[in-house]
Amino acid sequence: MNLLSLKKSRITTIVICLLIISSISVTFKLSHVDFTEPPISEDTYVYILAAFSIINGDFSQPDTKPLGWSILLSPFYLFDDSTDLLHYVNIARILSIAISTITILPMYILARRFFDEKYSLVASCLFAFEPHLINNSTLGLSEPLFILAIILTSVFILQKNHSWYFYMSFLLAGITWWIRVNGFITLVILSIIFFIVYKSSSKNFTKYLLCIVVFVLVASPMLIQKYDQFGDPLYFAISDNYFAGDQKHFALNTKHIEYSASDYIQDNGIIGFLERFGLTGLGNMASALLKMLFPYLIILVPFGILFSLRSFVQDKDYIKSIWVLMLITLGSVVIQFSIVSDMRFIYHIFPFLIILSTITIQRVVKYGLSTFSFSEKQKNFFLVSVICVVIILSGTFTLKVDTPDKLLNQERIEFSKILTQKFNGKVIGVGDSIRLLTYTQLYDSPNLFKEFKTSTYDFVVGGQSNIFAHGMERIVLYAESLDELIQIGKEYDLKYIVINENANTYKIIRYPYLTNLYDEGEKYPFLTKVLDTEEIGFKKFKVKVFEINYDK
Repeated sequence: MNLLSLKKSRITTIVICLLIISSISVTFKLSHVDFTEPPISEDTYVYILAAFSIINGDFSQPDTKPLGWSILLSPFYLFDDSTDLLHYVNIARILSIAISTITILPMYILARRFFDEKYSLVASCLFAFEPHLINNSTLGLSEPLFILAIILTSVFILQKNHSWYFYMSFLLAGITWWIRVNGFITLVILSIIFFIVYKSSSKNFTKYLLCIVVFVLVASPMLIQKYDQFGDPLYFAISDNYFAGDQKHFALNTKHIEYSASDYIQDNGIIGFLERFGLTGLGNMASALLKMLFPYLIILVPFGILFSLRSFVQDKDYIKSIWVLMLITLGSVVIQFSIVSDMRFIYHIFPFLIILSTITIQRVVKYGLSTFSFSEKQKNFFLVSVICVVIILSGTFTLKVDTPDKLLNQERIEFSKILTQKFNGKVIGVGDSIRLLTYTQLYDSPNLFKEFKTSTYDFVVGGQSNIFAHGMERIVLYAESLDELIQIGKEYDLKYIVINENANTYKIIRYPYLTNLYDEGEKYPFLTKVLDTEEIGFKKFKVKVFEINYDK
């Protein structure tokens, strides 16, 4: 067989392997999603509404979500005349599943910067079967697109043999900022990696300045829009009260609250600031990372970290680069984790954790097994066995990671319908008691979501706005006690409090002083229980609704 035929044969084998990996990954994703039920993540509906706003000619920025994912969704909605909200939700889901699956190829290309074909396929497997990414890809959110952009950005910057690829990297970095707010940190990361990979020189510095120009040109339409809309090109809705703590941070209906880092330090001292927004954030992040690494990366990553520190196979500049990327990425979200511990903030470091994990597998198979005189055939058998274990663990764990509970979701929707049909007024929710209220209201208002324009509504995450002119209007208020909440609630016409059983176990507890209301709410003379789901036959979704009587 001549050299050209051999090369074609290897390419064919790699393509077949990637197709098999992608097929198994898609099977896992499709088995995890129920297209007859809406996702409980309310961010999905924010992106969908923003997509319709774009279709309707309004490119205004939602308060807390960039337009990148919505821009990509909008062409798929443009010529669709359905009035079923779930139909559009499923389009977003299918598109995110497709993007997540397509990303397996760029992951292979990124791995080729570190490994030969065989181990790059292993890295593709680890990425394709990662349970958290499989689950996330079924929600219709922006993470799959963001991860694809981050991987492509890394592919282009980690290429010493081409003198123009880095321009593409900075162009893609500008796109990442369109997709997620924390995409701006990619510019800092790439700036450091540029000089690690291409070294410092006057010629390279000129090229770097051109890269910055490319980045700014790509991001400039978004920055101009934000400046026109908010008077600040870097505007982010919750930045004004970021340091106010858990509850004020989410007080989106009381936007007059402004509390800077210096205000917090003045009130609590520098030590208090470091404890609250440093140690707390690091602790929450460490906990989230441990959860992310299950079920198989938890074994591979620690050894990969050790082996990467003394790498003799991989390019040392490339290893330094992924460490820069991971450390700066993690450091940039410490404060976010001090407020909300959400793994989605750092899902885009998965590709680089997988690179470290593959280093472990390569060291064990290629060098460790040589110590025991394993033949090449036996090494390959061991490698295939590792992949089989990964697939089995992934398939098992995927079923346990946020697997939708059909009955629970049905009861959520039924409860939201009852709220919408039988009650009228402003409501706050404790736990996840009104999580599908936005979906239910939009589902029943096709003219509203299809004709939606962001600039027409005071629109923020989760329907906490006056989108709906009547019925139940969800709001979020800040107060430090029940008494203060009642005082502020009267000012904002708050009428109802809705609370889950065991509300204190949820990830975001906006009103910690209310978590006992489920059991003790009827003891308060100014609260009247007007609905109890257990009393109307609900099996899993146990929620109570209390009406506030301000006269009492």
